[in-house]
Amino acid sequence: MGFDRARCERLARAMASDTVVYMKDAIDKGLQDDNLFDVLADNLKENRKAFQARSGAEAAATNILERAIVDTLIVPMGEQKNYPIF
Repeated sequence: MGFDRARCERLARAMASDTVVYMKDAIDKGLQDDNLFDVLADNLKENRKAFQARSGAEAAATNILERAIVDTLIVPMGEQKNYPIF
């Protein structure tokens, strides 16, 4: 049947934005210490699970959520401050 890619992309961006709002200090520390994905491991796992539940297995098998995380969370933070990983 397929999935609504635009809807899934909006959901993924919203999830990534929520992560930025609620975990800004952890993100900052993770970027500073170059262990962002370790710091956010539990949050990312929960987001993947919620994304699959709301979007379906077909959408979850894509990189929509991961792209939203990079575009919404990592790139803007890297532009705001000089982190050693950038």
